[in-house]
Amino acid sequence: MSNLKHLLLSMSLLLMASPALAQAEKMSQIVVAYQPGDASSQGIVKQEGWFTEVSGTPVVYKDFNSGADVYRAMASGAVDMGLIGNAPFTIAVTQGAKYTAVWWYVVGMTAEGLVVRDPSPIHSVADLKGQKVATPFGSTSDFMLHGTLDAAGLKPQEARLINLAPQAILAAWTRGDINAAYIWEPVLGQLAKQNGRIIAFNKDLLSKGYLAGDVGFVKTSLLREHPEVVKAWMMANIRAMDLIKTDRTKAEEVAAKAYGSSIDEMKATFEGDLFPTAQEQLGPEYLGGLGDKLYQIATLLASEKLVPEVAAPEVYKAAVSVEPLKAAMMP
Repeated sequence: MSNLKHLLLSMSLLLMASPALAQAEKMSQIVVAYQPGDASSQGIVKQEGWFTEVSGTPVVYKDFNSGADVYRAMASGAVDMGLIGNAPFTIAVTQGAKYTAVWWYVVGMTAEGLVVRDPSPIHSVADLKGQKVATPFGSTSDFMLHGTLDAAGLKPQEARLINLAPQAILAAWTRGDINAAYIWEPVLGQLAKQNGRIIAFNKDLLSKGYLAGDVGFVKTSLLREHPEVVKAWMMANIRAMDLIKTDRTKAEEVAAKAYGSSIDEMKATFEGDLFPTAQEQLGPEYLGGLGDKLYQIATLLASEKLVPEVAAPEVYKAAVSVEPLKAAMMP
């Protein structure tokens, strides 16, 4: 009988302690990989505080200059979720990072491209041979630059490629250190205003299988351990996307405040990107077919020596899930 009483007492104490245990297991903070000036809806979520509001957990937005910086942070598990281009996300997955894509922020069309100095001897992509061309290595711009060179019959080593972050590109351009750059807005537009001429856009490569866009990722462990946090993030992203679709002027104003940019710069970014709705993202063009697209990107990256090898197709399919988005869309 004494053993039974001891067992019952132990069970009672465990039940009494379970709320405290649940509270202890709650995340103390959420670290979000954030790229200032990129994919306007992430800026809207931060500026309006929607993620913190829904999750009830302190959110730390950690700035990164490019996707290459983000996937290095992913390799060490330093971020919980955030934004990254589909090309650097492919690199991260290929390298074994334990993260899952659950959102598609944007598809770059004319908000990312190749700008050359004007006047200069560069009149076409073929003229980049021997010229200094800057881009953030490992980013979507880097991926699209390789595709642009390939389409023009140039090998990457025939141009003088330089690894620079967006703001460093702007500074190098102002000093006259570089003759061309493949980069995204708002830096793309800023270079064009400083004696620049845009000769190629992302959209020019769609027919050749090159697709550049930004996806939202989360630690795979969070999907199991804190699905409520992931759902809160999805709900905040959906809210921002809805604002972009229903009140573009308001969205531009909020994003401009978030990034410290002008309204004109934000207009150029919005006009140069495609913003798929939550429902559209479930289709094969976006999240629904992203696993296959990642494998295709990895194959291209391997051919360009940007990754040493390609993982099995199943690895890339497993790195994408539409379930968190579906859960967030439920009433």
